[in-house]
Amino acid sequence: MLPKLARQAGIEKRVHPHGLRHTHAYELMMEGVEVAIIQRQLGHVSLATTAVYLNHIAPKQVIETMRKREWTP
Repeated sequence: MLPKLARQAGIEKRVHPHGLRHTHAYELMMEGVEVAIIQRQLGHVSLATTAVYLNHIAPKQVIETMRKREWTP
């Protein structure tokens, strides 16, 4: 149903339920919610699973941080 709704809304990018889950987790992280709370929200048994999950969906944060760094020769 989500792909159909996306097409009707003019969204060309792939839309799927797990993508909404990713967006929710990412938004919580960017709001400063503790990883342990995000873990409970997502239903992960292991905190390590949540950490891997967040690192997988938000590598942009790492790239942006590295770009802001002042590199010394």
